[in-house]
Amino acid sequence: PTLPPHRLADSPTAEMAPVLLGSPMAAPAVVDKVPNFTGDWLLERSENSEAFVRAIGYSPLIARTVSSAQARQVIEHDGDELRCRFETVPPMAPARFVVFHVGEDEVRGSDDIGRETLLVKPTWRGQALAAGLRYPKSSHMLRIERYMEDGRMVEHLRYPGKGVEMRRIFAKASA
Repeated sequence: PTLPPHRLADSPTAEMAPVLLGSPMAAPAVVDKVPNFTGDWLLERSENSEAFVRAIGYSPLIARTVSSAQARQVIEHDGDELRCRFETVPPMAPARFVVFHVGEDEVRGSDDIGRETLLVKPTWRGQALAAGLRYPKSSHMLRIERYMEDGRMVEHLRYPGKGVEMRRIFAKASA
């Protein structure tokens, strides 16, 4: 099914240009062709999510709940446009819809709990879709990358200011 359009923001934020940081966790290979993220993706596993969620200010109880929740991301990817629906089970916030284009300055969204986020300057870096990720009501300045690894979609978040990162690995849902 087609996701409804939901345009969220268009305001410049130059200070959050994405950069790739050295990391002990796996990173995508650099090649010329960008992946297509279209699909119904279910969370298969996460790495270091509880510590990461605590680092961005959630309580230990919320961090455990987020870490054990099942996430689903339905993405329609056409060129530089991505139409996304995000939800969790159990629902920790209403399902979220976001439409954005690679190269936009800033796109409003929210995290799995419903706290407001800003995706800043999404751009292709090799096979990774990379962007800054900021929480407007706090000082949290993160980096996010989305890439394919062994047929799975990886969402890799880094918090350089606190030296913590997490990866969420998604598998395509069976038809």
